[in-house]
Amino acid sequence: MTNLLFPTDFSANTTAAQDWVRLFARKTGATITLLHVFQPMVPDSTLPTMGDPGLGLIASQEIEDISRERLGKLADELRAEGLSVEVEWRIGFVDDGILDAAKERSADLIVMGRSDLSTFFDRLAGSAVSDVADDAKCPVLIVPTTPEGHAIRPAQVHTIAYAMQPQTTNADVTFQTSSLVDTFDAQLLILTEDKIETAHVDLIVMQLYPSSGFLDSLFHPNHVAKLIEKSEVPVLVYHEQK
Repeated sequence: MTNLLFPTDFSANTTAAQDWVRLFARKTGATITLLHVFQPMVPDSTLPTMGDPGLGLIASQEIEDISRERLGKLADELRAEGLSVEVEWRIGFVDDGILDAAKERSADLIVMGRSDLSTFFDRLAGSAVSDVADDAKCPVLIVPTTPEGHAIRPAQVHTIAYAMQPQTTNADVTFQTSSLVDTFDAQLLILTEDKIETAHVDLIVMQLYPSSGFLDSLFHPNHVAKLIEKSEVPVLVYHEQK
């Protein structure tokens, strides 16, 4: 692992995930790429204009300047801790920007924070996390946080649970966990999905198997999505190799 991608919008959710970024970077010596994707507000041309239309552009520019400044400040803080950090600022749709940056930088891991997706607006805000977890080519670590933005579990990896699914092979388990076990000197538990929710572990590892159609998604629901939404333990999502 040499490249960690950490998308941040400077919210409490991403702040809580920083400890996991630090942990993985220190343990592996990887370089952290701090990414902020700026999605400017597009005015609705069908609505009547109130006041100076240029005010919206000025506000958008100010927000852009602030985001660049905050990204640079965070990079300086992490560098002061002895970590290798690069900075990337993009403009566009958030999930597309994250996926494009991960591809272009050959990211080995994307780290993202998410809050409890209990309301419609929480789910809307958290859709970027789900979209990235679904479509990324590299593993994605999703760190749950409280509504106030605090980490639910400390950033530590002493015990890892691998969630076995019918399609999973022993070779999959070995490939996806051996380096983690060695890096963190962790204990590995291999559990069926019904045992995962009650397991006392620091990290859950699962493989995402894309459904092939409506019937497949109906009879074989996406268990990874359920874990992403409900787990109080960080979930590391791997993707089926094509």
